[in-house]
Amino acid sequence: MSPTTPLDGADSAKLPLSATVARGLREAIMDGQLRPNDRIKQDLVARQFGVSRSPVREAFLELAAEGFIELERDVGARVSAIETRELEQLYLAREAIEPIIIAETCRHITSAQLVDADELNVACEASVAAKDLRAYVDLDRQMHFVLLRASRLDVLCDLASGLWDRTHRYRVAVSQSPSLDYAFDEHRLLLDALARGAADDSADIYRIHTRRTRVTLSERQHHQTAET
Repeated sequence: MSPTTPLDGADSAKLPLSATVARGLREAIMDGQLRPNDRIKQDLVARQFGVSRSPVREAFLELAAEGFIELERDVGARVSAIETRELEQLYLAREAIEPIIIAETCRHITSAQLVDADELNVACEASVAAKDLRAYVDLDRQMHFVLLRASRLDVLCDLASGLWDRTHRYRVAVSQSPSLDYAFDEHRLLLDALARGAADDSADIYRIHTRRTRVTLSERQHHQTAET
């Protein structure tokens, strides 16, 4: 794990040390650099980030509260295992929150934001054609949050962002790309409904899209668990 990669950017210098460490570790877990059940040693993290052990302990507490790691005595921490039950609960929460946001998006989204979302969806399709799943996962998130943030419901969007953080590593670890045609079809239907100003249709399409993703990932996780 390299602390420099996830911490690049002008805003990293503005974060408290513990938040900087937490962000670096969180992104390493989300991107699969740190895998389920990997040990994270406090002293090693402190050396890698050039900080004392105190901000590392605070970062561990933050990540444990978010469910990314489990604290272990005399070890430091361990990356939380991938659990189908947690995945399902996180997606159920998304199914409840995000359609509400999207219905409001329908009332506020601009033509420019719709164009941005459409371009990101095209880039998603290109990344899958290139068999670059990680690029797809990142682009898909960007597209969704162009739409979600257009709602102007900042508190709900922040809640959704936290849920996406928690589900990101599942998608990287469990998702495969034999076919994502359904996702792209749903994206196009959603963009069309938003362009038409159809709030109820937009919410229904979004709910179905999120539910299908939950079921697909859950089935794949069950399958992978049975093989191990």
